[in-house]
Amino acid sequence: MARCTVYRSPGSTDPGAVPDTITDLDDIRLHRIRESLGTGDFCWIDVAEPDDAFMARVAEVFGIHELIAEDAVVALQRPKYERYGDQLLFVLRTVVYTPSGDDPDLTPDVTTGEVQVILGDNFVVTVNHGSTPDPDERVAENLERVFLPQTVLYSLADEIVDHYLEVSLQLEDDVSAMETRVFAPGSNLDIEEVYLLMREVLEIRHSIDPLTVALKLLVNDRELIVEDSRTYLRDVLDHQILSADRIGNHAERLASLVNAASAKISLQQNTDMRKISAWAAIAVVPTMIAGVYGMNFDDMPELHMSFGYPLVVGMMVLICLILIVLFRRNRWL
Repeated sequence: MARCTVYRSPGSTDPGAVPDTITDLDDIRLHRIRESLGTGDFCWIDVAEPDDAFMARVAEVFGIHELIAEDAVVALQRPKYERYGDQLLFVLRTVVYTPSGDDPDLTPDVTTGEVQVILGDNFVVTVNHGSTPDPDERVAENLERVFLPQTVLYSLADEIVDHYLEVSLQLEDDVSAMETRVFAPGSNLDIEEVYLLMREVLEIRHSIDPLTVALKLLVNDRELIVEDSRTYLRDVLDHQILSADRIGNHAERLASLVNAASAKISLQQNTDMRKISAWAAIAVVPTMIAGVYGMNFDDMPELHMSFGYPLVVGMMVLICLILIVLFRRNRWL
């Protein structure tokens, strides 16, 4: 699916015109769109998971660098900033955190997507892979302040990074709940639950952390990015750093939880082994005594005593009771 929205400069002959949106983008329409752009006008092409042929057509019409066109059709890239002359490629990762989700991978609660932004002098192309936000309202609002194609890039980055903050708050609740369960007295928490949450936090962290460097490079690009846009991008960078710090903190807390849960399991196993050892020691006493009198020697006086049997049984019971009392005093039972 692809659409193109043409934004007319506020200084055009019809400054109040609503942006034209075209959804059927063939070669003829792409050429007409490019030719219709006047001074100050620009177009925004938004496409979801394009194939090589479509990106080749767009690259030909708008003069997009071939390396950018090749990257655009490849998903699962790390957040990055790449400059190609008067064009740039900026990649962002989207993150959706849904507790009790059903994403069919090792992290069912986390769904990631990707937005690649190709920025030129009078055009911007956004390539979406997976779950991505709809920034139309934010774009329209921000264009009233800075009417440039780079405003679409800023709006997308602002939308995605703001959602990072929401995800970090959701994780805060889940990590706190996990800490309560791990340290609750008598808790029988399955450590696999801690590992699963840890994997989800690490996946989110891998999507978020690299964006910090990419945003810093973008903010420092004084040639392509105007000062007004750089001011707003610095605000996005601040939010990005805050989100990355929060996610990093969650990862550290979960690493501590893994260690605590492992120590708790080891302690429980030691306690179980002590109980097993104590009962084994108690069972050895009657077994040993019965073994002695089961050897069938002729010269065993106790065998011919009238009270021999109750004496031996009573001795077994007494010794076992003494051992039970001793083990309980030492908290082995």
